[in-house]
Amino acid sequence: MKHQNGHNQIEFIHNPDFVKWALNPTEESDQYWNAFLLENPSQRKELEYTRLLVKGFVKNEESLTETEVSALWYKIEQTKFSENRRLIKLKRWSVAAGFLLIIGISGWLMTQRSHQIANSINYQSIAKNVKQDNDIKLILANNTQKTFTSKEVDLKYDQDGKLVTKTGKQVQTEELDKSTEILQMNQLVVPQGKRSNIELADGTKLWLNSGSRAIYPVAFNGKTREIYIEGEGYLEVAHDPFKPFYVVTDQIKVKVLGTKFDISAYKEDDHVSVVLVEGSVQALTTSESRILRPNQILSYEKLTQKSTIDRINVLESISWKDGWLLCNKEQIKSIITKLSRYYNIKINCSDPKLGSLTLTGKLDLKSNYEDIFKVICTTAPLKYEIIDNTIYLKIKE
Repeated sequence: MKHQNGHNQIEFIHNPDFVKWALNPTEESDQYWNAFLLENPSQRKELEYTRLLVKGFVKNEESLTETEVSALWYKIEQTKFSENRRLIKLKRWSVAAGFLLIIGISGWLMTQRSHQIANSINYQSIAKNVKQDNDIKLILANNTQKTFTSKEVDLKYDQDGKLVTKTGKQVQTEELDKSTEILQMNQLVVPQGKRSNIELADGTKLWLNSGSRAIYPVAFNGKTREIYIEGEGYLEVAHDPFKPFYVVTDQIKVKVLGTKFDISAYKEDDHVSVVLVEGSVQALTTSESRILRPNQILSYEKLTQKSTIDRINVLESISWKDGWLLCNKEQIKSIITKLSRYYNIKINCSDPKLGSLTLTGKLDLKSNYEDIFKVICTTAPLKYEIIDNTIYLKIKE
């Protein structure tokens, strides 16, 4: 079975309406999915096959557990069906046999270590052509470069190839090449100390944090939607169950159907993190596949190439997009890294006594950075001084 078909089937098993119909069909849901097949006859085989898998493997619920989704996904990916195999044979599978197969596939999934993340676009070759400085840069598909000196830039694309750029009170509209023959990629580079918002052509919203870049198409004309992020971005992905959305980084690839999440993938950090706010995402690495649920964080260690999933207060990870930094027993060095990027300032915290210090509280990032450090030093046993545009942070003696 072609990889493209697997994409169609994983979209079905992630769709709660499809699962509900497969397990408990009604006259209304029958009409909906029959109409879908009339409009998409090429997907009939994938839909019928996946429906039978769900009926045979899954208990009578309207949504799938992480184990069930992973099992079905890898069953679809790994099984090769000949064209003359009849779907009627699948109906004879019993619930018990399906349950045993889920256990077997799930056990294999935990030990499988040879996944490959294949990307059709060499994002690294695009990204390396632009060096970050103090200005926000937008590089169009024809290599035309636009420079913005303001602290924030808002971009809005639509499927007709129109781009609206807003900087402060200035608004500019232009028509871009929307040719479907060649994928038209744009790149937005945001230096430290600045931020940007993008509304992509499908309606997906992306908040790009300081010291980050995004590479994305002018319009999503294919069967999937895919963008690249280096640094940190918060996304609210427009829902489209039959056109999955991928976020690619250098280490992991995240697949969503429609959700809100944060992804942090700075080159200089020793880990990559994905924080899920709403919906469901699948994180793919070179060694494993993990499903996230709301209020969970996936941390992927670059050195060990292993990941962990924990529960989290998501506001601590996404508040930056609204100009706040929430800290809950967070190590001071982690906070300093975030502040350095956000304000584009050098901060020296080489004092070894800082290693075990944590802070809890709320910092207003709309304030001047000196006011931020005054607040920190008021609530913690710290002092700071500024020498040659560098902030030196130390423990109070």
